[in-house]
Amino acid sequence: MCSSLNLVFFTSISSRRWTLAQTGGVSGEHVSAALVTGGTSGIGKEISLELVRRGVRKLVIVARETEKLDQVSEEIAALEPACEVHTIALDLAERDAGAKVRQNVDEKGWPVEILVNDAGFARKYVFAENVESDPSLPMVDLMVRAVVDLSLQFLPDMVKRGRGGILNLGSTAAYSPVPFTSVYAAAKAFVVSFSKAVREENRDTGVRIACIVPGITDTNLAGDGHGEKRGTLDLVGIDNPADVAKGAVDVLEANEAARTFGWNNKLLAAAQGVLPDSANAYLVAKSRGRPGDED
Repeated sequence: MCSSLNLVFFTSISSRRWTLAQTGGVSGEHVSAALVTGGTSGIGKEISLELVRRGVRKLVIVARETEKLDQVSEEIAALEPACEVHTIALDLAERDAGAKVRQNVDEKGWPVEILVNDAGFARKYVFAENVESDPSLPMVDLMVRAVVDLSLQFLPDMVKRGRGGILNLGSTAAYSPVPFTSVYAAAKAFVVSFSKAVREENRDTGVRIACIVPGITDTNLAGDGHGEKRGTLDLVGIDNPADVAKGAVDVLEANEAARTFGWNNKLLAAAQGVLPDSANAYLVAKSRGRPGDED
Protein backbone atom coordinates (compact mmCIF):
# COMPACT_ATOMS: atom_id res chain seq x y z
CA MET A 1 0.00 0.00 0.00
CA CYS A 2 1.34 3.42 -0.89
CA SER A 3 2.62 5.38 2.08
CA SER A 4 1.70 8.68 0.54
CA LEU A 5 -1.65 8.97 -1.14
CA ASN A 6 -3.40 11.79 -2.85
CA LEU A 7 -6.91 12.27 -4.14
CA VAL A 8 -6.95 13.07 -7.82
CA PHE A 9 -9.49 13.37 -10.56
CA PHE A 10 -8.87 12.15 -14.06
CA THR A 11 -10.98 12.36 -17.17
CA SER A 12 -11.48 9.25 -19.27
CA ILE A 13 -11.20 10.16 -22.94
CA SER A 14 -13.73 7.51 -23.85
CA SER A 15 -16.40 8.20 -21.22
CA ARG A 16 -15.60 11.82 -20.24
CA ARG A 17 -16.38 10.73 -16.70
CA TRP A 18 -14.35 11.53 -13.62
CA THR A 19 -13.39 8.95 -11.03
CA LEU A 20 -11.79 9.17 -7.62
CA ALA A 21 -8.47 7.39 -7.53
CA GLN A 22 -5.37 6.86 -5.42
CA THR A 23 -1.88 7.68 -6.58
CA GLY A 24 1.52 7.26 -5.00
CA GLY A 25 4.68 9.24 -5.29
CA VAL A 26 3.32 12.45 -3.79
CA SER A 27 6.11 14.28 -2.03
CA GLY A 28 5.84 16.89 0.67
CA GLU A 29 3.29 17.31 3.41
CA HIS A 30 0.66 19.28 1.47
CA VAL A 31 -1.56 16.42 0.37
CA SER A 32 -5.11 17.10 -0.81
CA ALA A 33 -8.06 16.19 1.38
CA ALA A 34 -11.81 15.84 1.33
CA LEU A 35 -13.94 17.79 3.80
CA VAL A 36 -17.42 16.63 4.81
CA THR A 37 -19.82 18.66 6.94
CA GLY A 38 -22.40 16.81 8.99
CA GLY A 39 -20.26 13.72 8.58
CA THR A 40 -21.14 11.96 11.83
CA SER A 41 -24.60 10.64 10.99
CA GLY A 42 -27.00 9.88 8.19
CA ILE A 43 -26.01 10.62 4.61
CA GLY A 44 -22.97 12.68 5.63
CA LYS A 45 -21.45 9.80 7.56
CA GLU A 46 -22.10 7.40 4.70
CA ILE A 47 -20.55 9.82 2.20
CA SER A 48 -17.45 9.98 4.41
CA LEU A 49 -17.20 6.19 4.38
CA GLU A 50 -17.86 6.00 0.65
CA LEU A 51 -15.12 8.52 -0.11
CA VAL A 52 -12.68 6.43 1.90
CA ARG A 53 -13.73 3.29 0.04
CA ARG A 54 -13.01 5.08 -3.23
CA GLY A 55 -9.53 6.20 -2.31
CA VAL A 56 -9.61 9.29 -0.09
CA ARG A 57 -6.78 9.06 2.41
CA LYS A 58 -7.06 12.45 4.10
CA LEU A 59 -10.52 13.26 5.41
CA VAL A 60 -11.75 16.25 7.41
CA ILE A 61 -15.10 15.86 9.17
CA VAL A 62 -16.93 18.84 10.65
CA ALA A 63 -19.79 18.34 13.12
CA ARG A 64 -20.93 19.63 16.47
CA GLU A 65 -20.54 16.63 18.78
CA THR A 66 -17.03 15.51 19.73
CA GLU A 67 -18.19 12.07 20.84
CA LYS A 68 -19.77 11.32 17.47
CA LEU A 69 -16.70 12.63 15.67
CA ASP A 70 -14.56 10.21 17.66
CA GLN A 71 -16.91 7.34 16.86
CA VAL A 72 -16.79 7.99 13.12
CA SER A 73 -13.00 8.33 13.24
CA GLU A 74 -12.76 4.90 14.84
CA GLU A 75 -15.10 3.43 12.24
CA ILE A 76 -13.01 4.85 9.41
CA ALA A 77 -9.80 3.58 11.01
CA ALA A 78 -11.30 0.09 11.07
CA LEU A 79 -12.40 0.42 7.45
CA GLU A 80 -9.10 1.82 6.13
CA PRO A 81 -6.15 2.19 8.53
CA ALA A 82 -4.22 4.22 5.93
CA CYS A 83 -6.78 7.02 5.99
CA GLU A 84 -5.93 10.01 8.17
CA VAL A 85 -8.98 11.65 9.75
CA HIS A 86 -9.01 15.17 11.12
CA THR A 87 -12.10 16.25 13.04
CA ILE A 88 -13.41 19.74 13.75
CA ALA A 89 -16.04 20.15 16.47
CA LEU A 90 -17.95 23.24 15.41
CA ASP A 91 -21.48 24.55 14.96
CA LEU A 92 -21.57 25.64 11.33
CA ALA A 93 -24.52 27.91 12.06
CA GLU A 94 -22.07 30.31 13.72
CA ARG A 95 -21.44 33.34 11.55
CA ASP A 96 -17.64 32.91 11.52
CA ALA A 97 -17.74 29.13 11.09
CA GLY A 98 -16.40 29.15 7.55
CA ALA A 99 -13.34 31.17 8.50
CA LYS A 100 -12.72 28.92 11.49
CA VAL A 101 -12.85 25.80 9.32
CA ARG A 102 -10.49 27.34 6.78
CA GLN A 103 -8.00 28.40 9.45
CA ASN A 104 -8.13 24.94 11.01
CA VAL A 105 -7.36 23.03 7.81
CA ASP A 106 -4.71 25.58 6.80
CA GLU A 107 -2.95 25.00 10.10
CA LYS A 108 -3.20 21.27 9.43
CA GLY A 109 -1.62 21.80 6.03
CA TRP A 110 -4.31 19.92 4.12
CA PRO A 111 -5.54 21.62 0.94
CA VAL A 112 -9.20 20.76 0.47
CA GLU A 113 -9.83 19.25 -2.96
CA ILE A 114 -13.33 17.93 -2.29
CA LEU A 115 -15.94 19.82 -0.27
CA VAL A 116 -19.15 18.05 0.72
CA ASN A 117 -21.84 20.36 2.11
CA ASP A 118 -24.13 17.95 3.94
CA ALA A 119 -24.88 19.49 7.33
CA GLY A 120 -28.53 20.28 7.95
CA PHE A 121 -31.57 19.67 10.09
CA ALA A 122 -35.33 19.69 9.71
CA ARG A 123 -38.15 20.44 12.10
CA LYS A 124 -41.89 20.15 11.73
CA TYR A 125 -43.36 23.46 12.87
CA VAL A 126 -45.59 26.36 11.87
CA PHE A 127 -43.45 29.26 10.72
CA ALA A 128 -43.55 32.24 13.16
CA GLU A 129 -46.07 30.53 15.44
CA ASN A 130 -43.60 30.74 18.32
CA VAL A 131 -40.96 33.31 17.42
CA GLU A 132 -38.78 32.68 20.48
CA SER A 133 -38.26 29.00 19.63
CA ASP A 134 -38.58 29.30 15.86
CA PRO A 135 -35.66 27.39 14.22
CA SER A 136 -35.85 29.21 10.90
CA LEU A 137 -32.82 31.49 11.20
CA PRO A 138 -30.44 28.80 12.52
CA MET A 139 -31.67 26.60 9.68
CA VAL A 140 -30.86 29.29 7.11
CA ASP A 141 -27.45 29.90 8.71
CA LEU A 142 -26.57 26.20 8.53
CA MET A 143 -28.15 25.14 5.25
CA VAL A 144 -27.73 28.29 3.16
CA ARG A 145 -25.14 30.61 4.64
CA ALA A 146 -22.65 27.88 5.60
CA VAL A 147 -22.90 26.30 2.14
CA VAL A 148 -22.07 29.63 0.52
CA ASP A 149 -19.40 30.49 3.09
CA LEU A 150 -17.51 27.19 2.79
CA SER A 151 -17.74 27.35 -0.99
CA LEU A 152 -16.23 30.85 -0.85
CA GLN A 153 -13.47 29.56 1.40
CA PHE A 154 -12.38 26.63 -0.77
CA LEU A 155 -13.58 27.09 -4.36
CA PRO A 156 -11.00 29.75 -5.36
CA ASP A 157 -8.10 27.44 -4.52
CA MET A 158 -9.70 24.62 -6.49
CA VAL A 159 -9.98 26.92 -9.49
CA LYS A 160 -6.31 27.91 -9.14
CA ARG A 161 -5.28 24.24 -9.07
CA GLY A 162 -7.54 23.46 -12.01
CA ARG A 163 -9.17 20.53 -10.24
CA GLY A 164 -11.47 19.75 -7.34
CA GLY A 165 -15.10 19.21 -6.56
CA ILE A 166 -18.00 20.46 -4.47
CA LEU A 167 -20.86 18.11 -3.67
CA ASN A 168 -24.00 19.65 -2.20
CA LEU A 169 -26.90 17.80 -0.61
CA GLY A 170 -30.28 18.80 -1.97
CA SER A 171 -33.68 17.24 -1.41
CA THR A 172 -36.83 16.54 -3.39
CA ALA A 173 -38.40 18.99 -0.94
CA ALA A 174 -36.75 21.63 -3.13
CA TYR A 175 -39.16 20.97 -5.98
CA SER A 176 -42.43 22.01 -4.32
CA PRO A 177 -43.62 23.85 -1.21
CA VAL A 178 -43.59 21.72 1.96
CA PRO A 179 -45.90 23.19 4.61
CA PHE A 180 -44.68 22.78 8.20
CA THR A 181 -41.12 22.41 6.88
CA SER A 182 -41.23 25.61 4.87
CA VAL A 183 -37.74 26.96 5.52
CA TYR A 184 -36.08 23.56 5.12
CA ALA A 185 -37.69 23.09 1.70
CA ALA A 186 -36.81 26.65 0.66
CA ALA A 187 -33.21 26.15 1.80
CA LYS A 188 -32.94 23.00 -0.29
CA ALA A 189 -34.39 24.85 -3.28
CA PHE A 190 -31.59 27.37 -2.84
CA VAL A 191 -28.97 24.62 -2.68
CA VAL A 192 -30.18 22.99 -5.90
CA SER A 193 -30.34 26.31 -7.78
CA PHE A 194 -27.01 27.50 -6.36
CA SER A 195 -25.30 24.25 -7.36
CA LYS A 196 -26.54 24.41 -10.94
CA ALA A 197 -25.56 28.05 -11.40
CA VAL A 198 -22.09 27.83 -9.87
CA ARG A 199 -21.44 24.64 -11.81
CA GLU A 200 -22.09 26.50 -15.06
CA GLU A 201 -19.87 29.39 -13.97
CA ASN A 202 -17.04 26.88 -13.46
CA ARG A 203 -17.61 24.83 -16.60
CA ASP A 204 -14.11 25.50 -17.94
CA THR A 205 -12.16 25.61 -14.67
CA GLY A 206 -11.66 21.89 -14.11
CA VAL A 207 -13.74 22.06 -10.91
CA ARG A 208 -16.78 19.81 -10.65
CA ILE A 209 -19.86 21.05 -8.76
CA ALA A 210 -22.70 18.60 -8.27
CA CYS A 211 -25.85 18.12 -6.23
CA ILE A 212 -27.54 14.91 -5.11
CA VAL A 213 -31.30 15.20 -4.60
CA PRO A 214 -32.62 12.39 -2.38
CA GLY A 215 -36.12 11.94 -1.10
CA ILE A 216 -37.08 10.88 2.40
CA THR A 217 -34.07 9.08 3.85
CA ASP A 218 -33.71 7.06 7.03
CA THR A 219 -31.53 9.54 8.91
CA ASN A 220 -31.42 11.42 12.20
CA LEU A 221 -32.29 14.65 10.42
CA ALA A 222 -34.62 15.73 13.22
CA GLY A 223 -34.41 14.80 16.84
CA ASP A 224 -38.18 14.59 17.12
CA GLY A 225 -38.35 11.97 14.39
CA HIS A 226 -40.34 14.12 11.99
CA GLY A 227 -37.50 15.24 9.73
CA GLU A 228 -38.84 16.02 6.30
CA LYS A 229 -41.54 13.35 6.34
CA ARG A 230 -44.61 14.07 4.24
CA GLY A 231 -47.16 11.66 5.66
CA THR A 232 -48.79 9.30 3.18
CA LEU A 233 -46.60 10.70 0.39
CA ASP A 234 -43.75 8.75 1.98
CA LEU A 235 -45.39 5.55 0.78
CA VAL A 236 -43.28 6.03 -2.36
CA GLY A 237 -40.42 4.71 -0.23
CA ILE A 238 -37.77 5.78 2.26
CA ASP A 239 -34.18 5.70 1.03
CA ASN A 240 -31.19 4.09 2.71
CA PRO A 241 -28.38 6.55 3.60
CA ALA A 242 -25.64 4.23 2.31
CA ASP A 243 -27.37 3.93 -1.06
CA VAL A 244 -27.81 7.70 -1.27
CA ALA A 245 -24.13 8.19 -0.40
CA LYS A 246 -23.00 5.92 -3.23
CA GLY A 247 -25.27 7.80 -5.60
CA ALA A 248 -23.92 11.11 -4.31
CA VAL A 249 -20.29 10.24 -5.03
CA ASP A 250 -21.36 8.88 -8.42
CA VAL A 251 -22.95 12.27 -9.15
CA LEU A 252 -19.71 14.06 -8.28
CA GLU A 253 -17.67 11.71 -10.45
CA ALA A 254 -20.13 12.14 -13.33
CA ASN A 255 -20.18 15.93 -12.84
CA GLU A 256 -23.98 16.05 -12.93
CA ALA A 257 -25.66 19.32 -12.03
CA ALA A 258 -28.39 17.69 -9.94
CA ARG A 259 -29.55 14.09 -9.86
CA THR A 260 -32.79 13.01 -8.21
CA PHE A 261 -31.97 9.77 -6.42
CA GLY A 262 -34.19 6.74 -6.92
CA TRP A 263 -37.02 5.89 -9.29
CA ASN A 264 -39.52 6.42 -6.47
CA ASN A 265 -38.46 10.02 -5.96
CA LYS A 266 -38.33 10.69 -9.69
CA LEU A 267 -41.87 9.37 -9.98
CA LEU A 268 -43.10 11.57 -7.14
CA ALA A 269 -41.34 14.62 -8.57
CA ALA A 270 -42.90 14.00 -11.97
CA ALA A 271 -46.36 13.63 -10.43
CA GLN A 272 -45.95 16.83 -8.44
CA GLY A 273 -44.72 18.62 -11.55
CA VAL A 274 -48.13 18.14 -13.16
CA LEU A 275 -49.87 20.14 -10.43
CA PRO A 276 -49.53 23.83 -9.56
CA ASP A 277 -47.53 24.61 -6.42
CA SER A 278 -50.68 25.66 -4.57
CA ALA A 279 -52.20 22.23 -5.11
CA ASN A 280 -48.97 20.50 -4.09
CA ALA A 281 -48.78 22.58 -0.92
CA TYR A 282 -52.39 21.73 -0.05
CA LEU A 283 -51.89 18.00 -0.62
CA VAL A 284 -48.65 17.89 1.37
CA ALA A 285 -50.23 19.80 4.26
CA LYS A 286 -53.19 17.42 4.33
CA SER A 287 -50.93 14.40 4.06
CA ARG A 288 -48.53 15.47 6.80
CA GLY A 289 -50.93 17.03 9.25
CA ARG A 290 -50.06 19.93 11.51
CA PRO A 291 -47.28 19.72 14.10
CA GLY A 292 -48.44 17.54 16.95
CA ASP A 293 -50.32 15.20 14.64
CA GLU A 294 -48.83 11.75 14.22
CA ASP A 295 -46.80 11.33 11.01
